Amino acid sequence: MAPGETADVVVTGSNLAGATSLWTSFGEAAVLAPDVENNGQDAGRVVFRVSAPAENSLGIHGIRVVTPGGVSSLKLFVVDDLPSVAEAGGNNAPESAQVVALPCAIDGQVDNLSRDYFRFDAQAGQKVSFEILARRLGSPLDASLYLYRADGRELHFVDDTAGLSSDCQFSYTFDEAGSYIVEVRDIQYSGGGNHLYRLRIGDFPCISTPVPLAVQRGITAEISFAGTDVEGAVAASLTVPADSTDRWINVATRRGGGVSSAFSAVQVSDHAEFVEQEPNDAPDQANAISIGDSVNGRFEQTGDIDRFAFDAKQGQRFVFSGISRQVGAPSDLMLRIYDAAGKQVAAVDDNGTAEGSLNYTFPADGRYTLAVHDLNRRGGTQYSYRVAVAPYQPGFTLQSTMDAINVAAGGITAVLVNVTRADYNGPIDLSLDNLPEGFTSLPTTVGPGMALAVLTVQAAPDAAAASLANVDVVGTATIGGNEVREVAAVENTLKGMWSNTILVPGELNESVALAAAPPAELKLRIEPAEIVFGKELTAKVKVIAERGEGLDAAIALTANPEKGGLPANITADLKQIEPGQNEIEIAFTGNDKAPDGPFTVVLTGTHTKDKATTTASTPGIGLRLEAPFTLQPSVADAKLARGGTTNVKVAVQRNPAFAGEIKLTFDKLPAGVTAPETVLPADQSEIEIALTAAADAAAGTVDTIVVSGAAVANAKQTATAGVPALTLE
Repeated sequence: MAPGETADVVVTGSNLAGATSLWTSFGEAAVLAPDVENNGQDAGRVVFRVSAPAENSLGIHGIRVVTPGGVSSLKLFVVDDLPSVAEAGGNNAPESAQVVALPCAIDGQVDNLSRDYFRFDAQAGQKVSFEILARRLGSPLDASLYLYRADGRELHFVDDTAGLSSDCQFSYTFDEAGSYIVEVRDIQYSGGGNHLYRLRIGDFPCISTPVPLAVQRGITAEISFAGTDVEGAVAASLTVPADSTDRWINVATRRGGGVSSAFSAVQVSDHAEFVEQEPNDAPDQANAISIGDSVNGRFEQTGDIDRFAFDAKQGQRFVFSGISRQVGAPSDLMLRIYDAAGKQVAAVDDNGTAEGSLNYTFPADGRYTLAVHDLNRRGGTQYSYRVAVAPYQPGFTLQSTMDAINVAAGGITAVLVNVTRADYNGPIDLSLDNLPEGFTSLPTTVGPGMALAVLTVQAAPDAAAASLANVDVVGTATIGGNEVREVAAVENTLKGMWSNTILVPGELNESVALAAAPPAELKLRIEPAEIVFGKELTAKVKVIAERGEGLDAAIALTANPEKGGLPANITADLKQIEPGQNEIEIAFTGNDKAPDGPFTVVLTGTHTKDKATTTASTPGIGLRLEAPFTLQPSVADAKLARGGTTNVKVAVQRNPAFAGEIKLTFDKLPAGVTAPETVLPADQSEIEIALTAAADAAAGTVDTIVVSGAAVANAKQTATAGVPALTLE
């Protein structure tokens, strides 16, 4: 739909009964069209009246349907100033091509083993741009475009335009006035109801990204554009308020005097963004920047190398991260760092389908140069790039595996969160921020060294249905004395939903929606919320089921996820809740390599009867692994006379899961000082042990004595502690 327009949008699918609203990322939530028959909701069709803002809305956005059953996952939707035309059908041959008037955008689908044809008129000397949005809208269509004269002669063909995630675009200047035909098809002749596309035809420039790719918050920047044909594209002036909370801002351009637009989005940055200035190919032409400035540019010509010089101090550690293909630029970046003598000290190419990053510690004070070029030395108006530069910080990033969280009223929903760590293996606390009333984020800890965790959220029995809240999946940790907070991305999840597109609109990268769903038929709870055990120890948690009507079969319990859901070296004796029973005790055991620390584990209960399956999640079960016991020695009299004795009191703090006897011995006693081996009974928590000094023991201060404890029943369970200093006199 067009900016500033109000239009009726038809949504088809399943589970649409009772739909109440359509959330959009570009404006107010849309309501049901008041004068349109919506009784077809049960049949999988509902109509919403949608309004698009007049300003800054051109581009690809997200929509979600809200129903009493919850909220849908994201779908993509285009706000476009080209008039929309629906594919009429019956246009699968050149002679039956659908006639359209330019400019326009055609919304259609390609059937299997088929192709679509559209006929239009063009004038001599007229430049027309063609662009297809398919994979960028989540469609599996791998589109190709063919341009023909009316007599069938092929004038132009394009398959994948580099950077556009299997979509394509081109512009063509017609020599003669007349009728022409454009063909749309999948490159492998695949098709079907989900092979959707939007074919844009107009006088817009063919762009892929803005230049620069990012703008600092609080400044005004001029935005030009990169693409296969940016001739005449008018630069945009963009002012980002200092207090703006936007992470991405839509930008658009037209050719001078044009009537249709091309659009993209620019990232909002919190630090300086430098735009390269040519000439900067030679070492002595390097643009001067400050360490920490991110750099933006374009390889205008084949072989172009952009250089940036800066001063760095010994021990400074910075990360230089290439950004191009993941935002739609075709540049395959090569990053190199040179010292003042021109010697290369670091280099990186790529990291799979994304650009690489340099994590570099500067060995000495001096002048350094960052050189950036395309790996294959390509160049042209489309080869834009950005190198984000930031001080190195140990930390982590998060990816949520769900973009829509529907929680049954009175129930619990589990969300798997993947963790990528950078020089930090400690615990991370997970939570959902911006929760509406009636929802609770249950305590969740990503245990030390773990790469995943399951976050659980609970809805009150009266949680409001048919409403949506945008929430953040947040991880926090204390690293190096600093509080670190990261919001989980959903990029990988959306890519999987959207036919493995490379490009996810930046404004949607952290978009997670929460809604209440109908009451749960099966509920699970636990007692207690946390258990404490450790190496060679076992603790039990009770899982209690609340069964709905007819749910009288066995309930199988598994870890969530089944593989990797338990911390390393910890096992759970998972048993089913038998028919007619409502609870079971589950034992968790750590082996001799089990790590200390807090962890959270979630179990899934599955009930199957008459081929109907019902599942439920437990709240997160807190596992706190601690030493079997700790020792705290103390002395009432720090003086030990030669030929005399003094008592050392040893207090024992026992792990709740440990109740055995402990054998206590003293190590590193000075010559002439002895202590008996002593066993602390299982029902005692402290004991006094006499140290005896021989008459010829050497006088002096002793601060090396260590008391050691070992469980009588399991010698692997040990602890040590230093004894306060004693003076022999």
